[in-house]
Amino acid sequence: MVKRFWAIAMLALAAFPVVADADGGIGTLSAPAGVTMSGSPYRYVAIQPRLSGAPTLVERIDVDGGKVGRWWYLRGGFHVPAVAYDGSGGGLSADGRTLVLTALPRRYPPQRSRFAILDTAVHLRHPLRPGERRPRHAVSRFSLPGFYSFDAIAPDGGMVYLIHYLPSRGPIAYEVRGYEVAGGRLLSNPIVDPEEAGERMQGLPITRAMSPDGRWAYTLYDGNGKAPFLHALDTVRGLAVCVDLPQLAGRKDLFGSGLRVDRSGRELTVLGSGPFSGPGRDRDAEPLLTIDAGSFAVHGPRPAAAGPGSGTNPWVPIGIAAAALAAALFWVVARRGRMAGGRPVGQG
Repeated sequence: MVKRFWAIAMLALAAFPVVADADGGIGTLSAPAGVTMSGSPYRYVAIQPRLSGAPTLVERIDVDGGKVGRWWYLRGGFHVPAVAYDGSGGGLSADGRTLVLTALPRRYPPQRSRFAILDTAVHLRHPLRPGERRPRHAVSRFSLPGFYSFDAIAPDGGMVYLIHYLPSRGPIAYEVRGYEVAGGRLLSNPIVDPEEAGERMQGLPITRAMSPDGRWAYTLYDGNGKAPFLHALDTVRGLAVCVDLPQLAGRKDLFGSGLRVDRSGRELTVLGSGPFSGPGRDRDAEPLLTIDAGSFAVHGPRPAAAGPGSGTNPWVPIGIAAAALAAALFWVVARRGRMAGGRPVGQG
């Protein structure tokens, strides 16, 4: 059953099931195949049946073998956030201890954004015994007024970075804000590149790559009519660097591009579109640019390739994919409920 679910989830990812807002902004991105970190033995997946009042099921799946080793129930509709249009999953800290989930909004743009933080080391909330204090719950929640989505998380899970959308400045204008988990507070100042403090960030996130230690989050943006750029976020110090990439301007296959970080974390490579797109696609695609992760110097480019389908919309019919995924996941949850005698085995 687990292998069947995993196959369904991977097929859904290949279909890019995302939710976009009415103005064409990135809205809320969902990663149905979940999230893992480089070297982690686990992948986390959130399942939300399309039933009124049904809880979200979060599963920890062994990368090697596909066994479900732990799971949690969360009240309300939550999903593992994607951080780019290629379906790159996010929300998991590098130490594997913290997983941030995003609530499914009821309208766009949402007037309030809700998040859940899962401590993956805590399994159950056990019942109290006489003289005992209530143990810490595996799930904590927070909400913010306005439209926010997940962007990145510090390696130890202590700081969460959010994208704050600014509809008064345009449909895809935004800023990066830090949320301190221990203090439960949103940092007052946006996180910007000090050399471009007066320049407004705009664009759609194409793909994401993390440094091997989970400290740096690198995101390739299309630039919204201007030159594409790389947004590099230091999740430990809360600093950002924007690297303009005019060498990529005019490429019609930009939304099939990828990012790769070498094992040392010292060099990034922007990859051309390959036969597949999304996480897990063929990373042997043609290198277009290399970027030094220390100096952010750019080297390249390679000639643009106008392959078949260039200039066409890269997305498949989202509604069909989402409906198929919902039906498949409902079947999995229902069958598991029958196998367990209808009794929940964990909760959050």
